[in-house]
Amino acid sequence: MPSKLALALAEATRVQQPQPTAGHRKAADIHALYKQGLQEIRGNRNMHPDRKRVEAAQLYTTTRAALAKLKSDQADTDNTTFTKLERKLWGYDDERALARDRSTFDATVRDAQDRASKLTKPDKAARALADAEQAGDHVLARAIAKRAHDMDWGDVLHDYLATRPSSTETYQQAADIWHRHNDTGGRMQHGMQYVVHKPDELRGVSDQDIAQLADPEPADAA
Repeated sequence: MPSKLALALAEATRVQQPQPTAGHRKAADIHALYKQGLQEIRGNRNMHPDRKRVEAAQLYTTTRAALAKLKSDQADTDNTTFTKLERKLWGYDDERALARDRSTFDATVRDAQDRASKLTKPDKAARALADAEQAGDHVLARAIAKRAHDMDWGDVLHDYLATRPSSTETYQQAADIWHRHNDTGGRMQHGMQYVVHKPDELRGVSDQDIAQLADPEPADAA
């Protein structure tokens, strides 16, 4: 989740571009510091050119490592958030907590999920959803919506979300995460936030040589 329908739903429900993630904002700060650091190195007229290359290498290496960790941390956050959003969309934790008899409620959920799993056509699912909504059967309606999501029945899922702005927002948030990590364009756009370009001083120098230049005597070399 989200399925093939996710991108279409994300576009249909999105009023504006997704807000930058915490990782994106921190990456922007790191890029700004990197740019500032290069300017300071280049502007130091008392520094020998060879020393400038060393400091540029150190700055580049440190920045690259920081962005790599930030990207990894954002991925962990996205995975955790995505799981919570899925549970919020399709789970029944809140209703179960308020149920007088939880075992009876659990049986109701299982029955609803079983009935929804037997739906094989979107038109029948749409009618079943309408009937559930009219009867006020929110458990069954959610089970049918989950089935519609799994089967890519866009019209049915749209009908469910149309009267639930909070669920629509949750679905959009999940779709945005899915887009960042699964869609080719989204993954590329997301990944570029964590890329640092080599400064002109190190153009044509391999990453291995840059690492050696930045730390000619590693701590474990003793």
